[in-house]
Amino acid sequence: MIDRLRPAYSPGSMTCLLAIAPGGHHCHHARLGVDKYAGLRAEVAGAFADSKGRYGYRRIKAVLKTGVSEKVVRRIMAEEGLVAHVPKRRRYSSYEGETTPAPANLVDRDFTAERPNEKWLTDISEIKARDGKGVP
Repeated sequence: MIDRLRPAYSPGSMTCLLAIAPGGHHCHHARLGVDKYAGLRAEVAGAFADSKGRYGYRRIKAVLKTGVSEKVVRRIMAEEGLVAHVPKRRRYSSYEGETTPAPANLVDRDFTAERPNEKWLTDISEIKARDGKGVP
């Protein structure tokens, strides 16, 4: 009866009117196994499915825009077995991909020039990008 009248009256006032100890009501309520986050569980599972398993508890909470704490969302995700996919960390390796051939040595370490703009020199470096190595 207390649960049915909860929207209209507070649980404390109802336990006083019915002469029931508040602890007894809470103990009985806990034994019933009522899940007060049943609706939130469905929302969390839906948001997790929409993210294709990529979102963790912080982003799920941000997507839901509800007043529950991150701890509640984290606990619900743990109970439901929802674990975000974390991509493996790839270490940098400059040896991946194909190597470019070295350019010909036209100057042969003779850096003197007889007139301006006769010899232009630069450092040739390779930059590794997602689409492969490239020369800047």
